[in-house]
Amino acid sequence: MSKLMILTVLSVAASAWGYSAGAPEAVCGNMTPNHPVSAQKTRFPYKVSVSSDTIKAGEETKINISGKQFKGFLVEVRDGDQAVGSFQIPADDKYLKAINCNGIKGSGATHKNKVEKSDISLTWKAPSTAGKYTVYATVALDGLTFWVAKPSGTINVV
Repeated sequence: MSKLMILTVLSVAASAWGYSAGAPEAVCGNMTPNHPVSAQKTRFPYKVSVSSDTIKAGEETKINISGKQFKGFLVEVRDGDQAVGSFQIPADDKYLKAINCNGIKGSGATHKNKVEKSDISLTWKAPSTAGKYTVYATVALDGLTFWVAKPSGTINVV
């Protein structure tokens, strides 16, 4: 095998495996993984649900992702294109972590490893400003199959 071919294979593999420890803050804007393929255009096969879709400012609600097993995800609750609120994830959680999107502490939630998951629950704390916010989810079945920034419900903060 030529050196060029080996380098090409290794660079594609690095791209596919590069974010097994979670989405980097750099992808918060478009919520698109830097995987070596394009996002799926097929029906989003996951259910993203909110336990309470109307809460008071500063209160918490649960956001769940369920469906067939997946390896990675990024969730943001947005006001337009800006992530708001904060995910309440303990630093010692084995599977999940909060990231800072757009300079807002904990405003995104992602995976911590590539362990397959089929049902996760995230605690989101509403911002102090009332408004109607949209939950967006990117879910990666694996490094080559993923759906990007799917609007998945709204949370009315009063």
